[in-house]
Amino acid sequence: MKKILVSFLLILFFYSNSYSQSVKKLDPAVKYIYPDSGYQGTNFPITIIGLGTEWMVSNYFQIFFDTTGVTATFNSLINDTTLTATVYIDGKAITMPRGIYVLDKFTNSFTKDSALRVLLSLPVVPTLILPPDNATNQLQNVMLLWDSNAYVTSFRVQLSTDSSFSITKFDSSVANTPLQMRPDFLELGMKYFWRVKATNSLGTSEWSSIRSFTIRTIGINQISTEIPSDYKLFNNYPNPFNPATKIRFQIPRTSYVEIKIFDITGKTVKTLIEQLLKIGMYETVFDASSMPSGIYFVKMQTEGYSGINRIALIR
Repeated sequence: MKKILVSFLLILFFYSNSYSQSVKKLDPAVKYIYPDSGYQGTNFPITIIGLGTEWMVSNYFQIFFDTTGVTATFNSLINDTTLTATVYIDGKAITMPRGIYVLDKFTNSFTKDSALRVLLSLPVVPTLILPPDNATNQLQNVMLLWDSNAYVTSFRVQLSTDSSFSITKFDSSVANTPLQMRPDFLELGMKYFWRVKATNSLGTSEWSSIRSFTIRTIGINQISTEIPSDYKLFNNYPNPFNPATKIRFQIPRTSYVEIKIFDITGKTVKTLIEQLLKIGMYETVFDASSMPSGIYFVKMQTEGYSGINRIALIR
């Protein structure tokens, strides 16, 4: 009976120690990592030295750094006190010390504050976001959007009508993203190519990839800069029409204006304007070449005003 009990206790001891982490100190920690600094936009191997640990008991680890921008992959156990991993620092990571957290399979946490310093490097190449590449039917005051970077002092933006940028329509430095073009600057129906590069205190990035967009063929004309007394959507002319008609409206202060065309069921069939406009009187053209004859409605919507007119397309 004693032999059975001893055997049971040995099995229990072996079982419990095989499935629980053994730590030499009550407050396990990471002693240091090497190297303890790295530049934005780089990846490199690091060695993590533990303090008072027996890491061989765990068969895997997860490594984290506090705040975003720094990640660790390809973790490998060397011995009871040594781990290795590959660290990647994002090109836009904030330059501040990062704490490290090493978690094992038993949910033990090994930590060290300010273990890795992020160093400033040349700015990464900007990524263009909007408008989508090869976008069509863009407004004349199209908004250009690219990713930001906390340490960039300026962005240089170029627009051209050819992809080689031999002649530029726009070439200027701006403080930040996005950039909205003036309503009357870009030509109707024209295709434009654009690119961006970034500058910080250390230098300038390469140019971004090139994207293109095409301005809509029908635009908005500001026909008066006088200050109107109120909002108004005027009757279109001609009416009835075939296939196009002019729509005139006025706004007494800078406003975000929407003008849409609806069919008799209330379905939106065309959006003519969705943009911020300055004080004045405007005119736009509704081209219904691809639409069937019928009764339609023009609706103007802005802050504190809504106007609807009935229009007739007759083939």
